[in-house]
Formats: sequence, structure tokens, C-alpha cells
Amino acid sequence: AINENLILVSKLYVVNLLLLLFSFLSPMYKLAFFLVLILLIIQLIFNLYCVELGYRENDLGVFQAAQTVAMAIAAVAMGPVIRRSGAWGSMVGAIAIFTVSSFFMAWAENFWLLAALSALSGVGLAYLFNSIMPYIIEWTPREHRANVAAIVFAVTSLSGTVGSLVGGYLPDTMPISDLWSYRWTLVIGTLIAGVGIIPLLLMRDTRGENPVPEVGAQREAESKQERRQVRTDVAVFVAIGGIMALGAGMVIPFYNVYLTDLGARSGTIGLVFAVGGFASAIFGLAAPMVQRRFGAIPAVATIRLAGLPLFAMLIFLPALPIAIAAHIVRQITINLGWPIDSTFIAEVLPPSKRASVYGLRSASWNLLWALASLIGGFVIVRFGYAIPFATLVITGLVAIVLFVVYYGRHPRVRSGDLPSALPRGRSIANRARQEAA
Repeated sequence: AINENLILVSKLYVVNLLLLLFSFLSPMYKLAFFLVLILLIIQLIFNLYCVELGYRENDLGVFQAAQTVAMAIAAVAMGPVIRRSGAWGSMVGAIAIFTVSSFFMAWAENFWLLAALSALSGVGLAYLFNSIMPYIIEWTPREHRANVAAIVFAVTSLSGTVGSLVGGYLPDTMPISDLWSYRWTLVIGTLIAGVGIIPLLLMRDTRGENPVPEVGAQREAESKQERRQVRTDVAVFVAIGGIMALGAGMVIPFYNVYLTDLGARSGTIGLVFAVGGFASAIFGLAAPMVQRRFGAIPAVATIRLAGLPLFAMLIFLPALPIAIAAHIVRQITINLGWPIDSTFIAEVLPPSKRASVYGLRSASWNLLWALASLIGGFVIVRFGYAIPFATLVITGLVAIVLFVVYYGRHPRVRSGDLPSALPRGRSIANRARQEAA
């Protein structure tokens, strides 16, 4: 009883602290807060809700695949849509689609209806999240992008903390069956998502306006060789995301179920996800400093490598403490790594390609995530979790090697034209050699 009271007090303290911090956020950060709040509640509870309906991991893989394939298809057209309607307009439509589909998902029980609603929610998610980084690139001065991206990712982690606490704790407080407690938790989370429209309405300055042209932006590729280099840069960046999705998609959609198999309750899982979100928010704020100190390429490689040994251990030693540690470390590395490589690719590419590359990467990520989750569900039911964990480790290593080898040999990196790519000393040396030549 004492331990349960301590956990409850800790949850309330964290929520109050986060809500206090939330009151000082700008509309952009509040929007990110609400988007991830609802997503984490739904992600945490939806799988458990489906399990209560009698579905297994292979069925969950179908639902995940339906959502991510829809996200991929929608993301392919994201670049032209954002250029035509703007990031603000695409986010307004997306939040309406996502909220409505999520509400009906809470009441659906039929397999194909759940799959269709998952796909519809995926369309909304694609435009909700893939519009944020182009918005930052367009409306933030170049020298502040890394800081703004880090803050956005930190805010999403903080909202994930609240979402995990609410999603994990709320079902245990309802004096009804597990099925109905999960259902009402999904409904409450969906209603919270509707509040996300308020920060959008507060973004008055960006509605229907064109961003100020970026000072000192890289010029558009003109020669045939330059255009070929840009296409290769985009292809490699998209491929790296797809390779990582192959491994993550076989594990992450089922991770709350995996923790349940190891003996964790929904409240414990919610607390674990909350701790991961809170820790990643704190560490994620250090992303700009890490990039300046070590350079984007070494920083991204080291960060992505950090969590792989823990997942490798789970292949041979499936223990709850290791699984919890693996999840928390992965959350931290995501929040450290994504802002760095997202701003890095914005510096590598000319302005006209930036919105498209985020959409194409999202499409690649979600298509391969869908395929991986579909395969992963069947593999887990038949063979257990060892093969998915091994796949996650192998694909993570391949992605790291490809990122380091390709971008480390990139002409603009080797010439010193991208000083943020390497540690400060090496960047200065490259610049000096370029000027001497």
C-alpha cells in the first residue's frame, strides 16, 4: 500500500510539474503537446483494448500495417500539398480526420472496421507530424533551428509522459471491466485531442502567409551533377529511415504487450512509458549542444548505437528490468538523434527539396514499418520475440554504417561547407584546407 501511494504521489507530482511548464509554451509547442498526448494514450491502450477483444499479435500487426501504409501513401503527396496549402492548413484538416477516426476506433470491435479506422487515422497522423519539421524550417531562422527542433521534441516527450500516465493509470481507476475501462480511456484521450485545434487557431501570423526567405540558404542545384547529388542525398536519407523502420516495426508496436508478458500491469507500463518520455525530454534539450560539440554525423551514429546492446541482451535474457531499460534508452536516443539528423538534412538539401524529403522519408518509414509489423506479429505468435529483437539490432547497425559512410564522404562535408557535420576542430581544418586550395 505504501508503494502504491508513493507511485500515485509521484504521478501527480510529475503531471502538475508538466502542466505548469505547459502554461508557458508558445502555440507551436502546445500543438505538439496535444498531438503526442493523444497518440501516446491511444498507442498505450489500443493494443490492450484489442487483446481484450480476443485479438492476438498477428491481428495487431494487421491494424498497425493498415495505419502505417495509409501514412506512407499520404506522406508521398505531402510536399506538393504543403507547398499549395501550407503547413498550417494541412495540420487543421489532419487533426479533424485523426480525432474523428480515433473516436470511432474506441467503439469498433469488428476486425475489418478496426483496420479501416486505423488506416484513416494514419492519414491524419501523416499530415499532423510530417508538417511540423517543414513548419520549423520555414518559420525559424537557420541559426535557431536546432534549438527549436530540440524543444519541440522535448515537448512531445513531456506530453508523452502525461499521455502514458493518463493511459496507464486511468483504466485502473474505473470500477468496470478491463474492456470498458480501456474503451473509455480511448474516448477520453480522443476528446483531449480535440483541444489541439486551439493552438492552431492561435498561430495567426502564419495562416495564409509566406515565410520570410532564408538568408544564406543553399542555392538550388543547377548542373546535372548537382541534381544527381541531391537525388542521391534524398535517396540515402530515405533509405536509412526505411532500414531502421524494418527493425523497429517488428518490435515497438508490440512492446506494451511484451511488457505485459513479462509480468507488468497497465499502470506499470504507463509509468515506464512516462519515465521514458520525461527522461527523453530532459536529455533531448541537449541535442543542439551535442551537435555543436561532436558534429552531426558522429553524434547521430553514437546516439543510435547506444540502445542496441540492451535489445541484444533481450534475445538471450528476456527480463523485465532489461526491457524497461531498453525502452527508456531508446526513447532518449530518439529525442537526441531525430532533431540532429532532421536539421542536418535541411542543411544538406536545397530549400525546394526539404518538404519532400520529410514526406518521402515518412513514406519509406511507414511502408516498411507496416511490412515489419505485419511480419513481426506472425513471427512473435509462432517463434516469440527473439527474432524481432535480433532484426532490430542488425538493421540499426546497418543504418548507422550507411549514415556515417555516405555522409562522412559527402562532397560538402569533405570541403568544409557543412561545419555542423563534424566536430568543430575537424570542420575548421576542412575549411582552412578549402580556402588554401
